[in-house]
Amino acid sequence: MKRIVLASVVLALGACASGPGGSAAKTPAQMILGKWNCKATAEGITTDANVTYLDGGKATMDAKVGVTQSGMAIEILATADASWNFLADGKLEEVVTKMTVTKGSMGGNDVPPAMIQPMIENAVVNQKTVSVAEFSEGKFVSTDESGTVTTCTR
Repeated sequence: MKRIVLASVVLALGACASGPGGSAAKTPAQMILGKWNCKATAEGITTDANVTYLDGGKATMDAKVGVTQSGMAIEILATADASWNFLADGKLEEVVTKMTVTKGSMGGNDVPPAMIQPMIENAVVNQKTVSVAEFSEGKFVSTDESGTVTTCTR
């Protein structure tokens, strides 16, 4: 479960960036600003997150993570705060600084968020993700170090 949660959050947050339109060339740090809907699927984990990248290297996120493990459907809803930065080599580095589980279910039955929260704290918070982001009009696709592709749209 620890690996599933970590992979899901990394997919959701570590992949969203494309900039608002305009005629002047913009840097990746300018293009990433604003609200994105980011989706990814990897190793049976699906993530659908609304991510807002803020000026100054901060971000907020509302995420829905789904996975089927041993035939049981698991769903987690969470909010998060993060930091982001473009490295000298152009790669996007992100760190989830705080994550709060707001709802969880297993096999259609509610699970108390307090039961899931410790796993999030141990597996996700303060874990660094580095990805390559390719920007186009109203969209960006990023690929993280493990090869997971996330597509973000405005």
